[in-house]
Amino acid sequence: MARPKKQATIESTSGAGTGGSKSSSTSTKPRKQNAIDTLRTVVPTIFQESQKTAANHRKNAIMLRKIQEQCAEIAGEEGEEAFNKEFIRNLNVVLAIKKKEPAADRVIQFVSSFILCTREKDMKEATEDDEEGAEGISSRFVEYLMHHLLKGVRVKEKQVRLRSCQLIALSTNSLGAMDDDLYTQLKDSLMERVRDKEAAVRVQAVFALSKLQGGGEETEDKNDDDDTVVQKLLDLMQYDPSADVRRSALFNIEQTKTTLPFILERARDTDAYNRRGVFTKPMEELSDFRILSIDDREKLLRYGLSDRDEGVKKACTKMLATKWIQQADDNLLEFLERLDVMGSNVADDVLKAFFGYRADILGGLMFNDVFWVNLTVESAFLVRAFAEFCRSKDDDIQFEKAVPEVTRHAFYIQKYSNIMQEADEDDRPEAEFIVTQLLMIAKLLDYADENGRRKMFNLLREMLMLDDIPDKHLDCIVETMGKISLNEKDFTRIIIEIISDIRTGIDEQEYLRNPEKSDDDDDSPDDQTMDLTSTPRKRKRSIVDKTPSRRSSIAVEDMGQSTSEIDAMLIRLRCLTITKFMLERSTEPLKENSYMYGLLNELVIPALARQEEVMQELGLQCLGLICVLDQNLAQNNLELFLTCIFAENANAQIHVLSLKIVFDLILSYGLTAMSILVTEERIIQDLTRSLESPIPTLQAVAAEGIAKLMLTKLLKNAQILRKLIILYFDPTTAGNNHLRQCLNYFLQVYFHSSHDNQVTLSEIFVPIMVQLIQMQQEAKNEMPVPAIMAQQLLEWCEPRRVLGADDENIAADGKIDFGLQANIAIEIVKVMFSETNNIRKHLPLILYKTRLDGDAGEIRLKKLTLLMGNLKAKRPFTEPMSKKYLLSVEKNILKMFEDAPQSLDDAELNKLVELTEEISFVDKFELPEEPDEVIPALATTRGRRTRSKKAPTNSKLAKIIKDIDAILESSESSESAEEWEAEDDDDEDD
Repeated sequence: MARPKKQATIESTSGAGTGGSKSSSTSTKPRKQNAIDTLRTVVPTIFQESQKTAANHRKNAIMLRKIQEQCAEIAGEEGEEAFNKEFIRNLNVVLAIKKKEPAADRVIQFVSSFILCTREKDMKEATEDDEEGAEGISSRFVEYLMHHLLKGVRVKEKQVRLRSCQLIALSTNSLGAMDDDLYTQLKDSLMERVRDKEAAVRVQAVFALSKLQGGGEETEDKNDDDDTVVQKLLDLMQYDPSADVRRSALFNIEQTKTTLPFILERARDTDAYNRRGVFTKPMEELSDFRILSIDDREKLLRYGLSDRDEGVKKACTKMLATKWIQQADDNLLEFLERLDVMGSNVADDVLKAFFGYRADILGGLMFNDVFWVNLTVESAFLVRAFAEFCRSKDDDIQFEKAVPEVTRHAFYIQKYSNIMQEADEDDRPEAEFIVTQLLMIAKLLDYADENGRRKMFNLLREMLMLDDIPDKHLDCIVETMGKISLNEKDFTRIIIEIISDIRTGIDEQEYLRNPEKSDDDDDSPDDQTMDLTSTPRKRKRSIVDKTPSRRSSIAVEDMGQSTSEIDAMLIRLRCLTITKFMLERSTEPLKENSYMYGLLNELVIPALARQEEVMQELGLQCLGLICVLDQNLAQNNLELFLTCIFAENANAQIHVLSLKIVFDLILSYGLTAMSILVTEERIIQDLTRSLESPIPTLQAVAAEGIAKLMLTKLLKNAQILRKLIILYFDPTTAGNNHLRQCLNYFLQVYFHSSHDNQVTLSEIFVPIMVQLIQMQQEAKNEMPVPAIMAQQLLEWCEPRRVLGADDENIAADGKIDFGLQANIAIEIVKVMFSETNNIRKHLPLILYKTRLDGDAGEIRLKKLTLLMGNLKAKRPFTEPMSKKYLLSVEKNILKMFEDAPQSLDDAELNKLVELTEEISFVDKFELPEEPDEVIPALATTRGRRTRSKKAPTNSKLAKIIKDIDAILESSESSESAEEWEAEDDDDEDD
């Protein structure tokens, strides 16, 4: 890295001045004299050889160095100057050559090699005492070359600027110490070039500027552009529009605590190569990834492993499996400790990617008895992830080696569950995590062994009876019991029996609140304990002695409830949670499972009447799951769910949950079936209203649910579709990523999957564009220009991109109207008659972007000519660009007729009935009393009024209009069209 020295001193070294030439022998004098005389032949020859191949660069550099020394020995500074001028003369030829010329690139590499060679020679000849301040031929040559290149970075020709910056970048490493003035000039020039309009020049300027990082203190007198090198590189890495420039800054910026957060941001760069580059260079070069915080590691790995580009995923996986694991001494457990698996959302994906990339280590993983007896958070997580990986790959051999049989695994669950019950508040989270991993492994086991199945069943049943069991455990236990049960009916019966046993605790609370009614026996709830090591097992904790984690979310004082009442509510919550997990895994109709009715009436319905929001949410969710199993129940409760969406006294979670249930019911039974008791108009109205909700989550869920209904053809409504398109461009939804991503996927798939959907879009295209133009005028900086939004809509409405458009049979059947955009063009021209200038001025460009070709058909093209002719007469455009776009459309239409249209036969006369609507439209249109456009007066030339000469009418367009006039007796339209043509021809002549 080049750094400026405090003081530059240029002195002649031994044998470099004229004195050296006088002391030389007379026998060598003619040879040295020839060195200067032959510069114009020898130096070009060396440059010529260097451009052929890079293999001879070292040899040619040594040869050129000898010539440089000979010139210095013969004439001292004059000899050096002669050599420098000849060198620059040959180099100037290369500076003007285009970027991707291999010969020129090799010459640039040769110049860099020559500078390095001369630098090494000077350092070798310098004495050890004066090594730091050694000055010689190379220092003076490099200084001369740098001053010349600094002139090149400011010239007009972009190739010269590019080559100059490229050579500075390659030569900076060989500069060593440089003069303060040269350093300042070099930095200022490169700071200016990083703002060059050419991206290639900026790339080389960034590469050169990165060599100056930390190259001295910044001057106190700064202008606005004189910033530190690192700050400039950070700005370029974040905001430069060129991906190459951002990549150059990414690869060359120093990795410090200040720059690392900005480097990590490039993992979300829009360019896939830049995202991949984060993992292939900066992150691989980290000496220890613990430099990154836990959050930064999580973000980086999540971005890399979930990237849509396979190259980025592979780069991230390779970084994990090769570099980062080495920093953890190739120890997976140590590696997992640095990821903090308990709070990690990406640790599963990390191990899955690791196992897939390092298949060689799978056979080396040993999970023996010592391992299982001494489980930690990391080891439990590792064995669970490995077991799931083996199941996903159907590798039963490795799975059986890693996981013990069912009976022994039940023993381990029992062991660590006892440890969890005895753990204090600080150690309990880790114990719960270990039990969670063991229960997740239990879902993967094979329960063919009857003894093992019974042992696991009894254990899981008793675990469900625990008072303070976490919800994660409940989920795993219920799923495992579903796998163990004989069938779904047996599974439902078992879970309902367990819920009934748990609900007996509510009756016990009644006894606790009325102790005089309870019997004084030894089997009271306070004396009940649970020991997982014995059978049958009893509760370990009393119902009153709840854990702080379950009671912390409930404020006793605020609710005005006693401790026993809260305990009773917690029991109901646990029963509702188990019910929810059971219903999520139930598929049998409610009629075939009579056990559900008692659960519905005794547990779910009362929960909806409770005042606690958590009870209402669980009750509502359970009711929705039950309704999915019974259509009549769903029809009867749809009104309730619709009301809850907009209930004022409910929280946002209930609103979102109710809307999700409505969508699930419609997807399950259809909109028609669900509109028996509630009208279809009411359902659509509420769904549309939810799209306008101020709650972003509710708005996103509404868009996602409606998208599913429309993709499955359960809902087809043009107004809702229009609302979705408006939301896609609405600047108020810019921060709602869930909504934007959903619509971005849905709109493309919806319109490209069916031509009927494109027809619907063509019918609402113009109203959508008018509304978008009005919105854009109110928020110009927050929305794209109307032309870009129109181009996106037209792309969705392109019939050639619809699924099956390339099938010859479908195209021959006429199922796809390839001239569909002609209908849009007709509607655009119609709206030009009535809209205000603020809207009209954008429409000609949009009309110009529509696709009009032979597939549009003669009738639709004649409609366009009729409308455009009357538009010229009744509501003309005065803006030159608008007239230009309309004229281009007009010429495009005429190109589709090889000859002038012939007289129409009877069949064509019948088709012209379609023109009746257009004729009525233009006949009813009246010129506004106060036109909002002022037609300019006739232009004058040399002080005299010019007369507009009527140009010959275009025969093709005239005959089209005459055919229409002859049949429909509308002469006014023809005259207006001819005048329009005449004025357009005059504009072309001008």
